[in-house]
Amino acid sequence: MSQRRKRGKSGLLLEVLGLGTGAFLLSFVMNASFEGVFRGVSPRVGIPLVLSVIGLGILSDGLGLASARASESALLSMASKRVPGAKEAVWFVRNAARVSSVFSDVLGDVAATISGALAAAISQNVLGLYPGVSGFLLTGAAVGLASGLSVGGKALFKPVALKYAESMILFLGRIRYYVNRAFGRTKRQR
Repeated sequence: MSQRRKRGKSGLLLEVLGLGTGAFLLSFVMNASFEGVFRGVSPRVGIPLVLSVIGLGILSDGLGLASARASESALLSMASKRVPGAKEAVWFVRNAARVSSVFSDVLGDVAATISGALAAAISQNVLGLYPGVSGFLLTGAAVGLASGLSVGGKALFKPVALKYAESMILFLGRIRYYVNRAFGRTKRQR
């Protein structure tokens, strides 16, 4: 086996381990933070927050899919016309495997996990308000509802992400462009 091939496999293994570790740490920190906050939060406040986390997961999953689907030539054409963020969007397409892993696998899946945990925490708050309700059924229903909304929302958003992949990635490119400008960084193209 060639030296280059060995480095490629070890680099991929390190990237996979890094993503897995990052997902674990992100999920652990966010879940611990949210669980502490949600213990005293009423369902009126907690439910919109859970829906926001679910929405973040749906959007992240769609952005990961769009990065893999977007046409580099369309974005290069926009970059040649000096469309703000188009050069940065090309980076997202050229690094689609990494971008998709971060957005779909890390952010999307962590958001889905956290929304389930938050739904369980909210159901515990509801049990405090209505002690006669079965905790097993209420928690199961809350987590099931969060999971159903997450999976169903991702399924509904995938055709949108496929149809508007270039626009979505250009949006990400614009965010990166303006962040770089705000912090005085210039973008090097690889």
